[in-house]
Amino acid sequence: MRLSYIIIALVVVIAIVIVVLLTIPTRHEVPYVVIGLVKVPANVPKIVVSSVFSNGSRIPINYTCDGLNYSIPLYISNVPSNAKSLMIVMEDLNAPGGIFIHWVLYDVPPNITELPQGIPAQYYVRGIGYQGINDFGKVGYGGPCPPPGPPHEYVVMVLALNRELPPSNESDFNIIRSINVGDIVGYGILIGYYGG
Repeated sequence: MRLSYIIIALVVVIAIVIVVLLTIPTRHEVPYVVIGLVKVPANVPKIVVSSVFSNGSRIPINYTCDGLNYSIPLYISNVPSNAKSLMIVMEDLNAPGGIFIHWVLYDVPPNITELPQGIPAQYYVRGIGYQGINDFGKVGYGGPCPPPGPPHEYVVMVLALNRELPPSNESDFNIIRSINVGDIVGYGILIGYYGG
């Protein structure tokens, strides 16, 4: 008789726990798309990004290690009004060892519409923002420099963030890791090819 009371009590407790667990609101996950190392929300405004080469075409030699290795000039429009800063990320999606980060420029003013070519290779560039340490181990931009073989695909992303990032002498990888999907309120991409 006593055992049956214990079993009934256990069944009641288990039922209560199940009801409580079912009524707790589940955490809403933001749907996202993965572009290289960056997770961008699927339903945010698209930023328009262009350069001196058209989307999907060959990157001119002056912006590569075979030329002057200037950073790529960018023209930016349609940035969401709630953006607090912009981040530029450039990755090689076909590098032999996995994704290779060529450039991270962050805390760029959200009202900027043009980034000039040849941004200096230093942590802070007045009026433009901060740069991380790329996968070449150098500060700032490192142009495409693929090994012999088919052309590599390079993705330049402009991310509109709802916050500014604290300045730091970090690697590009760590800077990218410091942003969450929910920090991104808009993005645009430009794809270029080089090599072969």
